[in-house]
Amino acid sequence: MRNKIAVMDKAKKIRIALLLQVLIIAAAALILLAQERNREAPNVSVLDWRSDYTTYNIRDGWQIDEKKYAGTEPISLIVGPDISLKSGTYRIKVEYFCDHDQKCGVYDSFHLKAGEARLSRHSDTLQYDFAVTGDVDHFEFKVKYDGTGYLQVTGITIITTSFGAMKKFCILLGLFFCLDLCLLFSDSFRKHRDVLKVLAGIVLLSSLPLFMDGIFSGDDLGFHLTRIAGIAKELRQGNIPVRLSTAWMDGYGYPVSIYYGDLLLYLPALMSLVGFSLTAAYKFYIFMINVGTAAITYYSMNRVCRDTRVALLATLAYCTASYRLTNIYVRAAVGESGAMMFLPLIAAAVYGIYTDEVSNRRQYRKNAVLLAVGMSGLLMTHMLSVTMVVFVLLFVCLSLPRRTFRRETVQVYLLAIVGTCVLSAYFIVPFLDYAINVPIKMGPLIPKVRPCIQQKGMTVGEYFMFFRRLSYEDISKASGRRLMSPGLTLMAAFLIAAALCRKTKDRMLRWLTAAAALTMCVTLTVFPWDYLSAHCILFAIMARVQFPYRYVGIALVFLTLLLAHLLRKIRADVGKMTRVGGVIAAAAFVMTAYFTLLYADDGGFVAPYGRAELNGYALGDGEYLRKELSDNVIWELPKDVVADRMAEATIVERSGSSMRVRCVASDKGGGCMCAPVPL
Repeated sequence: MRNKIAVMDKAKKIRIALLLQVLIIAAAALILLAQERNREAPNVSVLDWRSDYTTYNIRDGWQIDEKKYAGTEPISLIVGPDISLKSGTYRIKVEYFCDHDQKCGVYDSFHLKAGEARLSRHSDTLQYDFAVTGDVDHFEFKVKYDGTGYLQVTGITIITTSFGAMKKFCILLGLFFCLDLCLLFSDSFRKHRDVLKVLAGIVLLSSLPLFMDGIFSGDDLGFHLTRIAGIAKELRQGNIPVRLSTAWMDGYGYPVSIYYGDLLLYLPALMSLVGFSLTAAYKFYIFMINVGTAAITYYSMNRVCRDTRVALLATLAYCTASYRLTNIYVRAAVGESGAMMFLPLIAAAVYGIYTDEVSNRRQYRKNAVLLAVGMSGLLMTHMLSVTMVVFVLLFVCLSLPRRTFRRETVQVYLLAIVGTCVLSAYFIVPFLDYAINVPIKMGPLIPKVRPCIQQKGMTVGEYFMFFRRLSYEDISKASGRRLMSPGLTLMAAFLIAAALCRKTKDRMLRWLTAAAALTMCVTLTVFPWDYLSAHCILFAIMARVQFPYRYVGIALVFLTLLLAHLLRKIRADVGKMTRVGGVIAAAAFVMTAYFTLLYADDGGFVAPYGRAELNGYALGDGEYLRKELSDNVIWELPKDVVADRMAEATIVERSGSSMRVRCVASDKGGGCMCAPVPL
C-alpha cells in the first residue's frame, strides 16, 4: 500500500513539474520573441564605411589592386561603420570579387565574439556571424588587403539574427530535460548516488582543460571543426543524412562523411544551428565524450569484475590516462577519442565470450549485443580504430583456439557481425559504394606502395615519461614528441603484473600482461613495421593506421583490464584496498592537474565563433579526393561556369550543391556548362 501511495505521489509530482515547465517555457518563448521583435536593425549606410586607400562609387564599390597600392604590408582597406551595437547576435554580408584570398573580421574589442574570416577567390559572398556580449559604442568591421592581386567590395550590410534567443531557449530546454531525468529516475539515482558522485568527479577531472578560454589549436582541430560546420550547413539545407558537405573547398564539397563516421558530430552541429558558437559546441561535445567514456568504462569494468570499487578505480585510470588526454586536448583527434569511448565495451564483450558459462545461452548471447554495439560505435567515429580492433580480435581468437572454435563462441561472433552490419548499415552501404566505384587518393585497402611508418613509432622510454611537454619539439623527428604514455597508474600496474608473472599461476594475469606487452611493442620504433608491410599483405593493411602509436589506445584497454584484475586479487586476498585506492586517486589527480597546467601554459588557443572563420581547405592529405586530380587541385579549382560563344553566363543563385545559371546566347549561338565537382 505504501509503495502504491509513493508511486502515486511521484507521478503527481512529475505531472505538476511538467505543467510548471510548460508554463515557464511558454512564458520564456513569449519574452524572447518580444525582445527579438523590439531589437532594432543597425541603421547603417554605405557612406558610414571609410577607406584611406580608395573611394566608393555606386557602380563598382571599393576597388584596389597592386597598381593602386604598391606596398607589401597588409592594410585595412575598409573600416566602419563606427556605430553603437547592443548585446545580441548579428550577421554581416560582404559582396566582393578578388583573385587572391583576402581577410576580414571584427577586431580589438573584448565584447565581440568572432575571429578573422577569409574572403575566398572562389566565391563572391561571405556571411559572417558574430556575437556582442556587451554594449559596444564604436563597432568596427575591417576588410583587409594583403597587397596581392585585385579586390573589389561592392556591398557590406549588417543585420540582426535570432541566434541569441534560440540559444537561451535551448539552454532552458536542456535544464528542464536534466530535471525531468532526475525526477523520472530519482529512485535509481538515490540508490546509486555514491557511484554517480564518483563518476561525476571522474568526468570533471578529465574535463578540466575545457574550462580554459578557447580551444588548444591541436593537429586536427580545423579538420574536425569544419566537419561540424559542414554537417550544420547541410542540415540547414535539409540534406539529411549528410554525405557530401559543401562547406569544404569553397562549395565544391568533400565526401568526408562517406569515409569518416560522424553520427556523434550531429550533436555539436545541431548546437551550432541554434546559436551556440563552434567553440561552445565543440567543448560540449568533448564533455559528452568524457561522460560517455566514464559511463561505458564503468559499466564494462563492473561487468568484468563484478566489483563496484574496482570498476570505479579502473574507470578513473582509463579516463585520466595521459595518452587519452593528449588525444582529446592536444592532438584534437576527435574520431580516435570517440572510438576510445567504445573500446572498453568491446573488451567487456570479448572478456565475457571467453569467461562466461556457455550453458546459460541467454546470458552468453548478450556478449554479441555488446560487441555489436561497440563495433558500431567504432564505425560511427573512427575507421582506423575499426581496423586496429579487428586485428586485435584476430590475435585474441588465435591465441585462445579451444574456446574460439567452439559452436557457442562462433555463434556469438556471427551474431555480433550481423548486428554490427544492421546497426551500421547507414554508414557501411555508402562507404562500400564509394570504396568500390570511386577511386580516391587514399588508394585501395591493399596498397600498391607499402606504407613506411616505423620511424613514426615510440621509444620504450616514452612510456615512462609521465611529465613530458605537450607541444611539438621538432616536427621532423619521430612521433615521440608529446606526452604519449598510458600514465603513471597503468604503467605501474603493468610493472607489478610483469613481476608477478614469474611467481603466480594465474593464467588470466599472464595473458593480460602478455597482451599489453605485445600491443605496446607494436607501437615502438624497433618493431619492424616497414619490413613486415613490404613482405606481408596483412601487415601492409595494418600499417594503414598511419602512426604506430595509435595502438597505445588498444594497450590502454589491456592495461585497464590488468589493473582491474590486480585490484580484484588485492580485494580477495586483503579484503580492503583503501590505501591502494587512495594512491590511484591521488596519482590520477596529480597527473591530470599537471596535464592541465601544461595545457594552459602552452598557448595557441583559438575560439572560432562561426563557419566563416574556418579554413574549408583543412583537408589533411586530401585522402578522399579523386585519384586523378593533381595534388594542387585545391588551389586550381575550375571556374563554376564554362561558356562558349555566350553573351552572358553567370550564376544567379547558389545553395549547397545546387545552382541557377543565367545564360544568354550570342548571335552565333553557343553553350555553357557548370564545371564538374572534383569529387
